[in-house]
Amino acid sequence: MRFIKLVEDMRTVRDFKKDKIDNTKLQEVLEFGNNTKGIIADADISIKFIENGKEIYKQLSGKAGYHGKMIEAPHYIAVLSKLYPYYLENSGYIMEAMRLKAWELGLGSCWLNVEEEEGLKESLNIEKDQVITAFIAIGHPYTGIFKKDTSPKSSRMGIAEMVYIERWGQECTMEYLDERGISNLFYYAKLAPSWGNVQPWRFIIDGEKIYLAIEKEESKKLDAGIMMLYLEKASHGEGIAGNWTLEKLEELEKTYNIPKEYELIGYYSI
Repeated sequence: MRFIKLVEDMRTVRDFKKDKIDNTKLQEVLEFGNNTKGIIADADISIKFIENGKEIYKQLSGKAGYHGKMIEAPHYIAVLSKLYPYYLENSGYIMEAMRLKAWELGLGSCWLNVEEEEGLKESLNIEKDQVITAFIAIGHPYTGIFKKDTSPKSSRMGIAEMVYIERWGQECTMEYLDERGISNLFYYAKLAPSWGNVQPWRFIIDGEKIYLAIEKEESKKLDAGIMMLYLEKASHGEGIAGNWTLEKLEELEKTYNIPKEYELIGYYSI
């Protein structure tokens, strides 16, 4: 299924059937994750599949969850990483690619926040020198009539609020984006999930580069990686063979008038 169709159809699932995932589908999701290149070359990560979700669900309460509530699922998946530059962005990119693959196969998933990492690692038998950078619940969506999603309604800012031209705060019109053939890049970036749907990213277009600024909070880096996947895939879908370059750009933050609560972490070439 094409990326654009997947993104438009996909939704977060928080109610799961108790049935385990068919092994063929399961292996396809895990192999897809292992084969996803990510945005950092030679990144030191691994993917851990937790099969016995029913048995350990209660053990995970207080250690992980969604808005403070642990989600019960037949399985869970964790991305484990060593510490290196942009390891969180890379982990978000890879895990979201797995979520999209799962949805393509008829499976649902939900991002979970790691609230007490040491306890979570102990419950999942994860080595102490590894960091749990991304964690999801996964299974077959429950579609019964007696359950409904009671989580807060999500809302997202418009493209005009996210995208500037040449400097922070300088309006970038939809007409400009349409003329350059890049409006869809930001439309699908807007759809990228983030914790609480706060969308902690802003873009500055300068020539052939789209600079990325994100809020200066460690957890926001995972969200940034998810969004990078969406913008990149949308770009390739539009026939723009761009790529991300991640690097510290402190010397440009004054040039682009970046507020102190944000930082430039790289750019996308178009």
